[in-house]
Amino acid sequence: MSKIIGFMGSPRKAGNTNLLMEKMMAKAIENGHETEMVILNKKNIGFCEACDVCHKTGNGCFKKDDMPELGKKMKEANVWIIGTPVYWWGPTAQMKTFTDRWYGLPRETFQNKKAILVVPMEDTDERTASHVIGMYRDSFDYLGIEVIDVVVAGGVLEAGAVSFEPEMIQKAENAILKI
Repeated sequence: MSKIIGFMGSPRKAGNTNLLMEKMMAKAIENGHETEMVILNKKNIGFCEACDVCHKTGNGCFKKDDMPELGKKMKEANVWIIGTPVYWWGPTAQMKTFTDRWYGLPRETFQNKKAILVVPMEDTDERTASHVIGMYRDSFDYLGIEVIDVVVAGGVLEAGAVSFEPEMIQKAENAILKI
């Protein structure tokens, strides 16, 4: 079975992104997968400074933070679940900072990977998530990562609101069945 790692980009621990991802992880365990969840808000991830030291030296980023550990986890997993609510038509600052730092990771980190994108949001118009989805689809395409599914959960502003939306939970759990 697969090793699945979830990167939760919402700052709300009991928020909708977290709840959907927890349901997905439980479904993955039920189906024999190994799982791990990373709460990005609890990690020390510095901003990319565009200095290109990571590529010039071949030693990765000069920053002494949690990215080397996260890069190792990314490399070891077969499937990534990238979860971020929509913040001003984009991903959260935590998720964007994490994603920007992919630049300094070795290319083999991304080889033979699959991803599921989870995007909860207040709005019910799925076009509101188009920039987040487009950014990740383009990034995954560039890196050669196969997109398994995109789970958009609209109309869930209040923390925990997705708990009362069984069809959204089912959609998230069904994404795991596509692995």
